[in-house]
Parts: sequence; structure tokens; C-alpha cells
Amino acid sequence: MLSRKWQPPVSALSFTAWQLTAGGLVLLPLALIVEPPLPPLSVTNLAGLVWLGLIGAAATYALWFRGVARLEPGAVSMLGMMSPVTAVTLGWFWLGQSLSPVQFLGAIIVLASVWAGQRVNRSGVPAPAGLAAASARGRRPMLGCSGSLQSIPASHE
Repeated sequence: MLSRKWQPPVSALSFTAWQLTAGGLVLLPLALIVEPPLPPLSVTNLAGLVWLGLIGAAATYALWFRGVARLEPGAVSMLGMMSPVTAVTLGWFWLGQSLSPVQFLGAIIVLASVWAGQRVNRSGVPAPAGLAAASARGRRPMLGCSGSLQSIPASHE
């Protein structure tokens, strides 16, 4: 809710980085009280933290926001379903994990859903009037907390 109220004149990536930093700082006191202390960190542990911070967070957010800015909202909404399928595929490929027949069927259903969603998105099915109007004004449509259609300026992407 506050991200709609506080729309700074910075990129979405910078704004997200500050939101994640603020969230971590809010949780830090609770983590220090509730969680046991960390064991001494080795060079391997520190390298893993750097990897997660730079590649697992910063680079992926940069790629995500770059892609979201270039895709239609309908295409972006379908991509969220690919996250678990990608994780399972990487686990199979790199870690030698396997899928049960039901899990494999679930992955196929997700892939078929994404394919169908992309196909419908490209078919030229007219968008609802609110979406078309927001797009015509150079704004990105988004749903508010109440489910009502709102739009944000394209400059905040």
C-alpha cells in the first residue's frame, strides 16, 4: 500500500532495493533476539552470501524490471508461474533430482497454461476499457487493494 503512496522519482529497481533494505532492517532486531547466533563464517560462506546478494537478488531484479518494462501486462502475469518450473528443471539438471509422474504432469500443465496465456495475449483480444485508457495515457494498469483498476505512470517502472 505504501509503495503506491510513496512514488519517488527513482527507478523501480532503486525503489525495490530500498524497500528490501528497509524490510531487512525492520526484521534485524527480531532476528537477533529470536535466532541463535551465526557460527563463524568461512570464505566459502561469504562467497555464497555475495553470490546470493549480487546474482540471486541484484542481477535478477535488474533483469526482471528490464523485462517487465518491455512486455505487455498479460505476458508478465503468466511468467510468475514459470518460477517453480524453472526451479524444478534446475534441480533435475544440476542436482540430479527427479519428479514423480504427478509432479511431471503438474509441470506440463503449468507450461501449457503459460503457452495458452501467451497465445491469447498475442491474439489481439481487446483489453477491458480501463486497461486501454490507462495505456493510451502512457500509464501502466494495476489493480488496487480493493480490486479496482488503477494506473501508475510509466516513468515509475
